[in-house]
Amino acid sequence: MNEPNDQGAGGDIDFATVFAANIHEIKNLLFLHFNAIENASNEPWALDNPEAQKSLSRIKYGSSRINQRLAHVLALYRIAQGRYELDIDYHDACEVLREIAVETHSLMEDRGIDISIGSCEGLYGFFDREMVRGILVNAVHNSLHYAKGKVLLSAASEDGYLRFRVEDDSQGYPSEVLEHGGRRAKLDLCGGGTGLGLYFSATVAALHRNQGKSGFIRLGNEGALHGAVFSLYLP
Repeated sequence: MNEPNDQGAGGDIDFATVFAANIHEIKNLLFLHFNAIENASNEPWALDNPEAQKSLSRIKYGSSRINQRLAHVLALYRIAQGRYELDIDYHDACEVLREIAVETHSLMEDRGIDISIGSCEGLYGFFDREMVRGILVNAVHNSLHYAKGKVLLSAASEDGYLRFRVEDDSQGYPSEVLEHGGRRAKLDLCGGGTGLGLYFSATVAALHRNQGKSGFIRLGNEGALHGAVFSLYLP
């Protein structure tokens, strides 16, 4: 009598592939969920109800954050597998910052936070637009939690790098976060926060290479708004 093939014991299952496939499925479900919220936001009962708009805005924010985290995990998985290639092209730094400001405006407004764009005109660079947007949006979302009332986006040329910056008027980064300058060699699965956002940002920044230089991130305090300062440097 043949013994049953117990796939539940591990067998020939490629758990990494199953993991990646499930991330895709969850992202698809979130997309449907997000569309349903968007449609509800445009219903007459919601348009005439400020409290409903605020609640729906918070739900959209949560969905957006989950989707972003899943995208980061999937990208890190592909990078670890050696199956991710950056989509490098020539981009306008100011245009990227404007897109982020528009994308996050309603969330900022809901929390009484003003998001503005500082100097960035005439700056262009070669980088993976979607990955860089992901890094900067993550930094903006972090500022959303801690800023008192202002978030500032800017870009500049610094020491041969294109530098993007996200600043806020919060209390700044705690010393334990600044200790390693935002660079994490691994994720912390035991602490209160995994550090996934910073790990993703540092990993993707380092993939950008040009003429012997690699990209990196830098965290600091003070800055123009006397709070937290997140900087992304691309060669």
